[in-house]
Amino acid sequence: MAGSTPDEAAVARRLLQTGPNDYAPWFDRNACTAVIADQGLPAIRSEAWKYTNVGRWYETVLEATRPVHRETVVESPEEVDVRDFSDTRAADLFGPQATFDLTRYPLAAVNGLLLGAGLAIRVPAGCQASQTVRISHLPSAYQHCLVSVEAGAAVELVEEPSPYTHRIVEAVVHEGAVLRHRRRQAGASTRECSLVAVNVATGGRYELSQLSLGADLRRNDILVTLAGDGAETALQSAWRVDGRAHLDNQVAVEHTLPGGTSRQTYRGVAAGRARAVLNGRIHIAPGAQHSDATLSTKNLLADATAEVYAKPELTIFANDVKCSHGATVGAMDEDAVHYFRSRGIDEDRARGLFVRGFLREAIDDLAVAETLGVVV
Repeated sequence: MAGSTPDEAAVARRLLQTGPNDYAPWFDRNACTAVIADQGLPAIRSEAWKYTNVGRWYETVLEATRPVHRETVVESPEEVDVRDFSDTRAADLFGPQATFDLTRYPLAAVNGLLLGAGLAIRVPAGCQASQTVRISHLPSAYQHCLVSVEAGAAVELVEEPSPYTHRIVEAVVHEGAVLRHRRRQAGASTRECSLVAVNVATGGRYELSQLSLGADLRRNDILVTLAGDGAETALQSAWRVDGRAHLDNQVAVEHTLPGGTSRQTYRGVAAGRARAVLNGRIHIAPGAQHSDATLSTKNLLADATAEVYAKPELTIFANDVKCSHGATVGAMDEDAVHYFRSRGIDEDRARGLFVRGFLREAIDDLAVAETLGVVV
């Protein structure tokens, strides 16, 4: 809206007056309507949005001018069942298990009412997918992907850069299954929010590798719930923002049962007048004994005008656990840059090599780094 930033009440009123669209009529939107009517949407100055002006995202919602692609572009092997939400059988592929609380992530209610594209992806029990499932484009600004990796199965899921205003990826990793999730977020001049919510059952493993470049506004909410004995997750993320780009990563790992293991590794570089945020939370529930959790975030300020806010959190309600976290923010290592330059490398390339090497600390697997574009 030109000349003003809309507040949450204006968006809520518009959504409730308009109501949901007719895409995927099997999709239950009653809870979305109830959350917006009873709870409302996040306020511009709320604690959860302390460093990100959600009102600027609300502008995008009300203006509805976000360009979208006209057709779905998805690649998957034959043994993986992929269905569009327009197919009523898509609901049966996922089942009733919820991966997040809508009241905790109310922007997902906006997604539900405006939903225009959705995929249900099922990897059958015991299937070791022969090829990557790759999501390139979905034909709406509001998207929802459901992923079910059944017992003993394994698959790699890659999200390619594509435009959206809000995307939800829900995944259930069943007993002994493995989901390797790769996300590549390209630089953009748009405003977008996304939610990744994953439940990991006994003996299952969820891996997330993510590269994020800056957008006018980009918010990533990530929630991983270790909901089974011995469940594991490894979250690796690298980001590079410059100009006036804005990136906000809000990550929570919930250890709900004994024996869970989580590893979180983040590396980021901010330049120009860019702003980057990492709020990483580890929660150990009562009874989640023998949990093992670590979080490390290191950040570089390439310019004095850039901003980085790093906030690791630990909440522990069990007495036999192993947990640690650490956060650093520092300047570029000029000695390392000088080392490159002393060997005939010009300054811009020397700084670029240093930055790429720093980001590779987060994405330690070479093949994954090449997939995401994090290479030296």
